[in-house]
Amino acid sequence: MITDTTKSLLQACLFILILHKAQAQEHIGDTLVFSALNKSKISFILDDTYVIGGINTSGIYYSNHFRDLSYRGGFSIGVEQYFPLRGKVFLSSGIGISQRNFSYQRMPPGITVKNLYLDVPVTAAFELPILKELDFRIFVGGAIGIRLSSNIRGDYEALLSEHPELFVYQNSDFHNGDYGWHFGLSAEYNDILFRFRSYSGFIKFDQKDQGMMSSFSVEVGYFLFRSMQK
Repeated sequence: MITDTTKSLLQACLFILILHKAQAQEHIGDTLVFSALNKSKISFILDDTYVIGGINTSGIYYSNHFRDLSYRGGFSIGVEQYFPLRGKVFLSSGIGISQRNFSYQRMPPGITVKNLYLDVPVTAAFELPILKELDFRIFVGGAIGIRLSSNIRGDYEALLSEHPELFVYQNSDFHNGDYGWHFGLSAEYNDILFRFRSYSGFIKFDQKDQGMMSSFSVEVGYFLFRSMQK
C-alpha cells in the first residue's frame, strides 16, 4: 500500500523532473537563438563604438592675470569605445581633437589664444538606477592632451605700445602637453549619446604663469554599428 507520504514524495520528484526538463529546453532554445544571431565577441564590442563631437567654453583658471582673462568657445570631435567591466560599471577610451581657447585683455584690441589638442581620455562610467530607458551614467576619469598648435590673434604691438608692462603670451612659452581630469553626465537614446563634461588641467599652460586650462562641453555622439547589428 502506498501511503500519503510516499505519494507526496513521488509527486514532488515528478514536479522537479518536469521543471528541470523545461529549464533544459529553455536553455537549449536560448542557445539556438544566440547561435542564430551569428555574432562574435568583436561584434558585441563594436555595438559600443561611437563618434562624438560638440562645443565647449574654455579658459584659464588659477592664473596670476585672471582679471584680464575670459572664456571663449571651441569644439571637440573624436571616436570612443565602451568596455563593460562588471555589473553597471563601464570603461571607455578613445582619441579626439579638442580646441580650447581663451581671451586675454578684454578691452580692444583684445588678444585671443586658440589651441588645438590631441586628447586621449580614459574614463569610468557608472549607470544610474533612474530612467533606465535613457541609460543615465555619471563618469569620471583622466585625459592626456598633446598640444598640436596655438594661434594668437590680436594686435600685441598696439597693446604693448600703450601698456609696455603687460604680461605677454608667446607660443614659445606654452607647454606642449597637458594632463587633467574630467567628469560629467551622459544619457543614451537609441543610437544617440548625449553628454555634459567638465575638464580641468593639472599642468600650467604657460611656463611664466600658474594658470591651467579648463573647459565645459556639451556633446552628441552616434553609435556607429548598433543599427547594423540588429
